[in-house]
Amino acid sequence: MIFRLLFWSTFFSISALAVLPDYSALPLVVSFSDLLNHAVAFTTLTLLYAFAYGHTIRRIGLTLLGYGVIIEIVQTFLPTRYASTEDVVVDAIGIVFGALMLKTLRKFT
Repeated sequence: MIFRLLFWSTFFSISALAVLPDYSALPLVVSFSDLLNHAVAFTTLTLLYAFAYGHTIRRIGLTLLGYGVIIEIVQTFLPTRYASTEDVVVDAIGIVFGALMLKTLRKFT
């Protein structure tokens, strides 16, 4: 139950950050690096999704990659944001990193 709460809290927080009109106005710890933020966000989402629902890594990866693409599509309609293929690639890297971390964690449990 706690992992579901953490997953959805993180999901909605990331969604809110993705549509903020002035990303640069956020504190430096958040706005330091957009690509790093994508990687950390999708690594975290991957781990939380896996612990919350226990779906296959394939399903988790495809679902989260689709979410990343949707974020970029939404950003094309926002006047102060823009879509980036690079962001989706880094989302995918974050998902793969999360999957590798999950595989490692499962070896110890």
